[in-house]
Amino acid sequence: MTEVIGSMVPQASRPAARRPHIVLVNAWHDDNKGDSAITEGVLSLATHVSPHATVSVVGLTENPDQGNDAMRHIARRRPDAVLLPNPMPSELRGRDDASPLVDVPIWFSRLLSPAAATAFGRVPQRYRRIFADADLVVGVGGSNLYTDASVQPVVSLARLFTLAAPLTAASRMGIPTVLLGHTLGPFPASRPAARRLAARMLGGANHTVVRDEKSLTVARELGLAKPELAPDMAYAITSDNSSRVDAAVTAVPAEMARTAVIAMRAHPSLEDGANDRVIAQIIDATATLRRTGLIDHVLVVAHTLGPTRIEDDRPISHRLHAALDRHQIPASYADEDLSPTELAALYGRAACMIAVRLHAAVLATISGTPTFAIAYFSSKSEGVMRASGLGDAVAGFAEVTGGHIATALGRQMNSPSARSRLAAITEGHRTTLQDRACQWFAPVTDPHAAGHHVGRDEDDSYDKPRTNNGS
Repeated sequence: MTEVIGSMVPQASRPAARRPHIVLVNAWHDDNKGDSAITEGVLSLATHVSPHATVSVVGLTENPDQGNDAMRHIARRRPDAVLLPNPMPSELRGRDDASPLVDVPIWFSRLLSPAAATAFGRVPQRYRRIFADADLVVGVGGSNLYTDASVQPVVSLARLFTLAAPLTAASRMGIPTVLLGHTLGPFPASRPAARRLAARMLGGANHTVVRDEKSLTVARELGLAKPELAPDMAYAITSDNSSRVDAAVTAVPAEMARTAVIAMRAHPSLEDGANDRVIAQIIDATATLRRTGLIDHVLVVAHTLGPTRIEDDRPISHRLHAALDRHQIPASYADEDLSPTELAALYGRAACMIAVRLHAAVLATISGTPTFAIAYFSSKSEGVMRASGLGDAVAGFAEVTGGHIATALGRQMNSPSARSRLAAITEGHRTTLQDRACQWFAPVTDPHAAGHHVGRDEDDSYDKPRTNNGS
């Protein structure tokens, strides 16, 4: 009888089940298509595992208008997501460059309060409000957890602290945390403080998911929890053949199926002569591909448009385009602000891809396009290409030759099964990510895993969260 009476209770009087809340932190700018692709991949996995979860995305810029700028592609993909600027002080302060003599000292002074709180085992109040009802905090992957030997040690250490701080804060609040899709390191022996900081501040994560073997070794050396190797998170997305992609293809004065796409970037630390050498090797490779009848045209795509000067591919892409023209290789140039899913569609229509930008290679292989990658930093390119069955189609920035590029691409392009094989591998990557995401996102699928975090302080002075519609 009790059950019958209970079933007669009006639906409106029953408390609604709380939707789980996932917070993504350290999402970099949508100008950088690789980092944007990783963020979109993580969002895709979150939606796959928990379609009804609410999602907040915390960026790394202090620009308060992120819905229209830093996260514009994320806003279109997840219009219901809450988008938040970086609560941690940044040396850039929303700009594209910083002065070592002015901005860095200001940045250090602004870091004193959160750094002191973290050092004494407290949670900076700026994070208490963001994580107040979070069931899971995800550190969005990339190549940012390392110490740069070319940068002053204290500056590199401060950058590492700002990236690790939200993960430490969430862990101290009792919220499950996951590192998804990272390249970890390097942490040179000459920078022991950075290694200790990474081990201490990242050690509270419940899962540490990396995308290459060297990072797996680093994770184990740091003593991070449950280190595991997985495909790059960008493989979780699919291509979007939008009208903007159609317009970009129409603007190319040749058939895309006979066009090689090149996604060039300037090396972030080598002398400019190294860039000239790579340009010469790419010209040699494209000339060979054209001479052997595999392509008719070259499309130079500025894959990443910023947001900092060192990330902007447009200047080096213009140089490459001009060099191709001088060598009488038919070429065109594009720098449309396409989303990662749209770039995957554009690259998927090409004859082949030569990518210095790793995620240009990833997005091309999503559609089965023959691809060669030129690695410029860490082991991420080698690891990702090897996992896609293209271990012979990658070379370092300082070692790559035009002959290697042309031979590796020719082998793929002359194989009738190459495209279907690549597409099958990337589909396998997507399936693997979706299957394993059930473990990574368990706190939002297991009702017993949530609700254990501490509440926020009412006097938290952090700005009110905003959704991308301005509310």
